[in-house]
Amino acid sequence: MKIISLAASSFLICSFLLLQASCSNQGKKESKLKENTKPSNLTKRVSVIKIDSPKSGEMFTIGDEIEIKIALKKSDIEIDSLTIETEGVKKVIKTDNLNYNWETKDLKTGSNQVKVFAYSNGNRVDSYYLKLRFKSDIIPDLYTCKLVKTYPHDKSAFTQGLIYEDGIMYEGTGQRKESVLKKIDFETGKLISELSLPAEYFGEGITIFKDKIIQLTWTSQTGFVYDKKSFKLITTLKYPTQGWGITTDGKSLIMSDGSHNIHFLDPEYFNETGKVEVYDNKGLVDSLNELEYINGLVYANVFQTKEIIAFDPETGKVVKRIDCSSIVPKGYKNEQNNVLNGIAYDKENDRYFITGKRWPELYEVQFVKK
Repeated sequence: MKIISLAASSFLICSFLLLQASCSNQGKKESKLKENTKPSNLTKRVSVIKIDSPKSGEMFTIGDEIEIKIALKKSDIEIDSLTIETEGVKKVIKTDNLNYNWETKDLKTGSNQVKVFAYSNGNRVDSYYLKLRFKSDIIPDLYTCKLVKTYPHDKSAFTQGLIYEDGIMYEGTGQRKESVLKKIDFETGKLISELSLPAEYFGEGITIFKDKIIQLTWTSQTGFVYDKKSFKLITTLKYPTQGWGITTDGKSLIMSDGSHNIHFLDPEYFNETGKVEVYDNKGLVDSLNELEYINGLVYANVFQTKEIIAFDPETGKVVKRIDCSSIVPKGYKNEQNNVLNGIAYDKENDRYFITGKRWPELYEVQFVKK
């Protein structure tokens, strides 16, 4: 029994020593592999790019030719070339002439970026993004609002969205515990049907997309999709911003969030597919509210003003400013809440309709150029 025990012990000791040697060799191999794959100093990220002018955030006009003055900081790494990228344009520039002239005539308004990348031995070692702002190169045409006809309007309706189709006016209203979606015989003011939103929601803009009505809410980041005929709820949709106005060009939904930003959304899932910033020839146009797509332009109420603007959704440029002060009812001109809000268009008969929050009348109007 004693001899067997000694043999077993010897076997265990030998096995342990062999295993230890194997692990040691494996560790050396892994260590050597890590050394061989260690990146060279030439691929290390460094800070070498400097842009002397213009400064980040500066405002320019679409069409300006902007000289981008680039410089290189002192570094142990030799930079052999740079690449500059602007909207849709990419160019390689050599280190002996770092200035670049940016032609901007094809840009959209708002923020646009210049991206500069530095290379050493074919490896990108630094990048620099410069964001500039661009106002429109178009002076908007000025219009006034001419009254054509007056129709009754529910004075209690806090109008947030308005749309016309096939002789019927659809209206979405706001305020928590008061928000509704309704269908109206606008010529008589008679209510055809109405749906109340749950008390916690503040209703906002509405639009019709095919056989559906979409209604936004203000701060709940929730949209409701209804059957247009029955007002039966089909689904709810989510979006990351506030909801103000909404319209459609027949392909995308176009939404405002109370700022100068306009969002393009997929009609089925509400995924954002694009964005444009609205500017005129002086700067950004903020507080965009109720929207209506008419003949290639988006008409928008400017919140707490007596003005409607029309902008190109492709470029963000404001092309029309419409003064509606002559239409605002007496007693409503200085109120903060009961402001101009609501634009609808009858495409078949080329008729424009406007109203406001808690206004007693709906107006058919013409926009007359000054």
